[in-house]
Amino acid sequence: MHFLNQSVLWLAALIPVIGGLSYFLARRRSEKLLNEYGERPLIEPFIEKISRARLALKVLALSLSLAALVVALSRPVQDHGKAEFPTGTIDVMSIVDVSRSMAIPDYAGQLPKPYDEGRRLDMAKYLLTHDVMGSLSYNQMGMVTFSGQAWPQAFLTHDMEALRWVTTRAVYVGSAPGEGSQLAMAFDMAFQLFDLDSKPDHRRVIVLFSDGGNDASYEDMAIVIRELKKRNIELVIAGLGKTTESAVPVRLLSPQDQIIYRDKQWYENDGQIVTSRLDENVLLLLKNAVGGRYVRVEKPSDFSMTNMVSRMEVIRKPGVLELFPYALIASFCFLVLGLLCSDEASFKRDSSGGDQSNGSGRGRNGQNRNGQNRNGQNRNGRNWS
Repeated sequence: MHFLNQSVLWLAALIPVIGGLSYFLARRRSEKLLNEYGERPLIEPFIEKISRARLALKVLALSLSLAALVVALSRPVQDHGKAEFPTGTIDVMSIVDVSRSMAIPDYAGQLPKPYDEGRRLDMAKYLLTHDVMGSLSYNQMGMVTFSGQAWPQAFLTHDMEALRWVTTRAVYVGSAPGEGSQLAMAFDMAFQLFDLDSKPDHRRVIVLFSDGGNDASYEDMAIVIRELKKRNIELVIAGLGKTTESAVPVRLLSPQDQIIYRDKQWYENDGQIVTSRLDENVLLLLKNAVGGRYVRVEKPSDFSMTNMVSRMEVIRKPGVLELFPYALIASFCFLVLGLLCSDEASFKRDSSGGDQSNGSGRGRNGQNRNGQNRNGQNRNGRNWS
């Protein structure tokens, strides 16, 4: 048996102090009550004081209750080799471009609901929820979205259902602040999230979903490449979109943009319709610089996480049996025992069984209140016969 929260056990050192202080205060309270009730010489013959043994038993029971509670808080566990639990050794951070160019419907008619509008971002979300998350059983995944700035969409987590909910409902065109595509900021944010929650012995993988748009400088991208190599992070890149220029439809932009450009069919900048295509130059540069993997996504089946990342490791750890419920039960039982120990004084009784508190009852010579003795003779010596 061992304890998961060993530091809590130091609280046990306070239990003797609390017990001794409780005993002292109880005795002091008893004496104070007797002094306030009346004159001690008058009331002591009729009051049975609380015995020190009974009071000590009460304090001992309460002390044992506290001791059992401390043990419960320290979480005692016992190795349970019969049960094993799988746990992953890979931490994946997805980086998703949510700039306006990701609203182009290059995949219309290829995806099921709710991705049936076929935007580049819809393909990224579909691959994330159906392929990447589905292949990461017992491993961790987080998410960074980026546009003009990077946004930490989700920290590393094992909860894939919650991550699916976030991806489906909270990731949309324009969900990251700013304008443009600051790819270097997105990688920097991913590095920070790894530093927060990724264990040093875990494999780290970044999966980038982008159409190649990038407004970061060459110097910033050189820093990204250097950090990827230094941290030994594997890079997987999914290139989204067609290689031919396409305009951005306003109806597929964010609600805010739809209000701003409600009189336009296509997104414009300075009166010119903005077009975009898959620019593979930046993506291939990253792939070649760090020895990553790249795939151009023309249909959903082009991307497979299990093929892109080898050795999806899951190890099995021996389980443990939690013992704190037993300590809690013991603590409750000792507490009840301490509360059941009476601390109320009672009236003394004389040797003949009479109650001295009212001075009435038969005396030792059997004489009653009218003076008649046991043989029926009254006080003047005459008998009844």
